[in-house]
Amino acid sequence: MNFDDSQVTQLPPRTMIGDKVKIKITQEEYEAEFRDCSTHLHGRVVVQQSDTPLTTQILKLKLTNFWSGISIGEWSVTPLERGCFEFKFNIVDDMRKVLAQGVINLKPG
Repeated sequence: MNFDDSQVTQLPPRTMIGDKVKIKITQEEYEAEFRDCSTHLHGRVVVQQSDTPLTTQILKLKLTNFWSGISIGEWSVTPLERGCFEFKFNIVDDMRKVLAQGVINLKPG
């Protein structure tokens, strides 16, 4: 993953212990990140070589249409790398509803 300078300066200081990196964070930071993980999913979109890769906006539109019947609140999608995305939901129940849908085909037929 590529980081710009502003992201790197936001990281806590690191300490090398042998070949391992140690980063100290506060309990509050740990708990905040842990809460975030409880409402985030990572997914991968696989397309055929002949298909055009989906943009984040098109993926969000397709998933919004697909998930319209399960009544979920606000959510967002962030591109990662190599067709992977992070999906952020406001509440755990919404994430669970999406997980219950299982693997989906965005190009039926």
